[in-house]
Amino acid sequence: MNKNAKNMGGWVQVLLPSEKQWDDKIFSQNILPLADQQVIGFISQLSQTILKNPEFRVHPELMAMGFWMRKAHVLKIIKENISEPLQGVRLARGVVFHIAPSNVDSIFIYSWFLSMLAGNINIIRLSSKSGEQIDLLLKTLNDLFKLPEYSQIASRQMILSYGHDDRVTAYLSAHCDMRVIWGGDNTIQKIRRIELPPTAIELPFTDKFSLSLLDATAFLALDKNNKDKLIHSFINDAYWFGQMACSSPRLIVWKGDKESIENAKTSFWEGIHVYLSPEFAEISAADIVNKLVVSQSMAITADAVLPSTKNNLISRVQLNSLDELQTDLHCGAGLFYEYSINELKELMPLASRKIQTVGCFGVSSEELKNFISEQMPQGFDRFVPIGKALDFSPVWDGYNLLDEFTRTIEIQ
Repeated sequence: MNKNAKNMGGWVQVLLPSEKQWDDKIFSQNILPLADQQVIGFISQLSQTILKNPEFRVHPELMAMGFWMRKAHVLKIIKENISEPLQGVRLARGVVFHIAPSNVDSIFIYSWFLSMLAGNINIIRLSSKSGEQIDLLLKTLNDLFKLPEYSQIASRQMILSYGHDDRVTAYLSAHCDMRVIWGGDNTIQKIRRIELPPTAIELPFTDKFSLSLLDATAFLALDKNNKDKLIHSFINDAYWFGQMACSSPRLIVWKGDKESIENAKTSFWEGIHVYLSPEFAEISAADIVNKLVVSQSMAITADAVLPSTKNNLISRVQLNSLDELQTDLHCGAGLFYEYSINELKELMPLASRKIQTVGCFGVSSEELKNFISEQMPQGFDRFVPIGKALDFSPVWDGYNLLDEFTRTIEIQ
């Protein structure tokens, strides 16, 4: 598995397929057809394996991934996101080099599999910080790749691990048709210094900031059962991945009149305190200190109010203006900024390209469409129901990934 890759000038470890070492022949593999039946079958079998294997049940994010990969859902993605151009044919781009993130290490699987569905050859650089869930997933993938019926797919996929070695990254970049970067802004800027072939394209997934938008009157109108369901959904959005996923809500915007908002806040946070377990939140001593530092900093520099909470699982910072919001000043681990509005147009100070997901409750699709059409904000990539913030979609950060992973050959 280990090899000093002479052509690359550095050391790499081949994680998948596990019985192989690095081989430049992967660059010369032919692409597969768009939505190839063998690829669909492979993804479907992986889904079944994940959902039936008890080892995966302790990793809810992988169970959610297995559910996403069900054949019925894959076919739905293909139907809704792949269409032949009026004049031409769509084909895979070729070799796609994926650089996976370290903070949400399973998210690269989604874009990898969409690229696989597009018919591409895929090389993935995986962070050495990956956890046990990725180890379990790699073992399962390797077992499937050994099956004869998936040999064509296995020969076109490779997952590598190597240190922060620009020589290796440069070698792989020089041989790809597309580079996908998951990471913070600093990581992306550093990798962008490494040249691509003139014909290659790049797809960066940068630092993003997300929020939840709740209508106070609609929340107060819920009966206890539905209120509890919404609170559970919010907890799932906010606390998986330590609140550090790009789509994790870090700001809560309340819509309504002052009295309704205050009553909704009281009920909402009491519910969070009741249902949020320490085992789920996993707040460390370092998290507590970091949240205290950020909260006190906001209180000093922005005159923010810090409502009291019952324990260290939740920290609240009540903003007087959205201009005070510092999207880069956030440490996760249950730190929530809060702000109140009467109308959706008051969200416009947020409308930068940094804003990704808005988890919504009590706001209709029609209201949102009118807001977008009238205000034409630069930011906001997606509006989803609360509880769906972490669900991956073929349209991510404003990109239709199946479009990006393919090219169109025009035929007139």
